[in-house]
Amino acid sequence: MPKKLYLSSADINAMVARVAPAILELLADGVPRGEKAIVAALAGRHPKDEVVRTLMRLAVTDRVDDRGGKYVLGTGEADLE
Repeated sequence: MPKKLYLSSADINAMVARVAPAILELLADGVPRGEKAIVAALAGRHPKDEVVRTLMRLAVTDRVDDRGGKYVLGTGEADLE
C-alpha cells in the first residue's frame, strides 16, 4: 500500500502559485476545457495531481468557473490564499 502524502498549507500555497499561472494562461483564450484536457495540455510541465489540486483551488476561489464539466476563466474576485 503506498504511503499517503500530506501537504502543509505552505506546500499547497506554493504549488498553487507555481501551477495556477499555467492553467489561467491556458484558459485565457476563452475556450472551455475539461479537466482531462487541462491535465493533458500541462502534462509536460506539471504533475497531474498538482494540476488537479490547483484547478480545484481556482474553482473554489472563483478564478475559474466549472460550466457543465468544462472550465473557463472566472470572475477572479476571491484571493488564492
